[in-house]
Amino acid sequence: MKLKKWMRIVIIFTIALVITTCAMPKKSSNLIVKPLPSVAPLITPQLINWIEEISPTGEAKPLNQIRIRFKEAIIPIESLDDPEQQNQLKLFEITPQIPGQFRFLTPRMVGFQPEEGLPKSTRIQITIKAGLTDLKNHRLESDLAWTFNTEPIKLSNLPTSKPENSEFQPIDIKPTLKFTSNVELDLASVQEHLKLIAEGDTKAVPVKIELEKPKEKSDNQQIEEKVDLSQQQFNYIIIPQETLEKATRYRLEFASGLKPLIGNLPSQKDFVSEVETYSPLAFKEINFWGKPDASGAYGRFVKGSGELEFNNGIVADSAKENITVNPPPKKAPTLVQAYNNQPTISLNPWSLEPAKKYTITIGANLKDKFGQTLGKPVKLEYETGDVAGEIWAPNGLNIFPAGKDLQLNISTVNLPESKYKAAYKVVQPTDLVYNTDAYPRGEGNDLLPKPSEWQTFRISGKKNQPQEITVSLRERLGSPTGMLAYGVQARTNLYVDEKGKEQWREVTNYGLVQLTNLGVFSQWFPESGLIRVNHLDDGSPAAVSIEIYESQLEAKSFPKPIPCATGKTDQNGTLLLSRSDLQKCIKSQSGGFEKAPKLLVIARENQDWAVARTEEYSGAYGYGIDGYDWNSNKPLSRGTIFSDRELYQPGEKAWFTGTAYYLQNGLLKQDKNAKNQEKKLGLLEPLTICKMDY
Repeated sequence: MKLKKWMRIVIIFTIALVITTCAMPKKSSNLIVKPLPSVAPLITPQLINWIEEISPTGEAKPLNQIRIRFKEAIIPIESLDDPEQQNQLKLFEITPQIPGQFRFLTPRMVGFQPEEGLPKSTRIQITIKAGLTDLKNHRLESDLAWTFNTEPIKLSNLPTSKPENSEFQPIDIKPTLKFTSNVELDLASVQEHLKLIAEGDTKAVPVKIELEKPKEKSDNQQIEEKVDLSQQQFNYIIIPQETLEKATRYRLEFASGLKPLIGNLPSQKDFVSEVETYSPLAFKEINFWGKPDASGAYGRFVKGSGELEFNNGIVADSAKENITVNPPPKKAPTLVQAYNNQPTISLNPWSLEPAKKYTITIGANLKDKFGQTLGKPVKLEYETGDVAGEIWAPNGLNIFPAGKDLQLNISTVNLPESKYKAAYKVVQPTDLVYNTDAYPRGEGNDLLPKPSEWQTFRISGKKNQPQEITVSLRERLGSPTGMLAYGVQARTNLYVDEKGKEQWREVTNYGLVQLTNLGVFSQWFPESGLIRVNHLDDGSPAAVSIEIYESQLEAKSFPKPIPCATGKTDQNGTLLLSRSDLQKCIKSQSGGFEKAPKLLVIARENQDWAVARTEEYSGAYGYGIDGYDWNSNKPLSRGTIFSDRELYQPGEKAWFTGTAYYLQNGLLKQDKNAKNQEKKLGLLEPLTICKMDY
């Protein structure tokens, strides 16, 4: 069989490239070890007509390249790395001096290749000196210079007692405060420009500044940070040298003029935040969470579930020891739900009885995260109120052995209208060709009618007591076996929507439940199939009739289903299907399933029946069998291209070898007719390739 349509020829070829590589970043420490001298800003100049572009200008991004592009070649292409051309490069200058070199990237482009990323918070000047010429005899008569700035100093994670979208967080009176900088700072400058001042005071609290010892980093991380300095972060510690006052607000201010350790651009703006020290521990109020809304009543009760709020974070064990309720709550679940250093303590609503009054006592020894105690007990009167309305019924598909007279249970509590709606329908096996559940799709083939057409059922019972409604499956089915589709709906509570309008929350549950004594297994192969059926009550094989249909869950029209294959299981409960048996199901010119089939198997024994459905993704989660990777007898290409080395010097030839195989019928093969072919592509336009292998 010729593979022209499926495979490219296995290639072994030679590519001659002129490659300009980026230097491998070194793993040593920063090459710049002292502050850079200042540089005066320059206005970006008007370019002469034979210079196309200078970059960067303004504020440079971390990985911007310094390059100058000309309209005409400055040097001949064959002299790209000729040492004699270095005289031309002497006419390009960078100020301040940064480790690196200017080089010709192409005959028309000069770039600066730094030995590490450009330092942040730095103004850099690039000068093209008078005397530069191109091959068209254009000449620069006077120096051309401009400046640009790298990323300025940015401080982040400043300490605050009021973080965005979070609760108030007071600090200790002997705190260790932290902040982050995008550049290493001059500690003396930080000490000079930082002030910590109490509200209403003018005298600053003396502080000590330290650079936090960085965590050990892998070689890869170190190299990445040297190439891209935007990834570097420096964490600093602020230690007040005297104890702060309690319940006092302090202003933390970094004045403009903050200097970087290496760069030459001080900060141009102030960085300010506020912190507040903790107050004596006190109980604030009792709040209620989880009130009934569009999503339900997570707090169980109409008024929600109680939550005790304090002004400081609480020690969880202390809360469990010092909070009691009378009358005593249920032993399980645990009433007090507390987490270390959190200022709120939740009361589990399922530990308390509805419509009942309780006395909550908070002991004097309750402790906060700062080591303070409450000092004196606090007593609260707490009433749970009524349980919020709710209705529940099983969702999805549930299958049970037919030997037991099972019932469908519907659970309700405090439904405000004392009624619910429901619909029931006996499902026929072929209904499942177009449906996999009772949820409506609104395309004219739903198993159940619209909820507006459902029957209404009145309920009665004691307030706050769950009502269990039972539906006999055998009565609804009219048989000891079969499948029932059902829907249950009720209004549970009013809520206010986003537009301020009052709406009813309507809960709707859809489900399928089946009583059967048959268990069906189906497995498909590109040209065959296997079906097994057993009885659920004793596991014995079942000799039953089999119908196979194309599963059409996404169909837009719904003609009467016709099986694409039929058969009967043998005395072992097994049916083997060949390619000819499945021909109407396959629908492929290749004679086999080209992808994992979507099939519905119906097994019938007298009035009893059961189904097994397979989709393209069936087996992917439970068995690790990915149906999307199903292959027919078409060959699949498998190959790679690799070079003779991982790094090249400028001007060297790069040799690349390509190998290609194909996968067919589960076997990996090489096309022997395509071996040892070689192709030379010749000299290509010089490329700039940056190769970094950590």
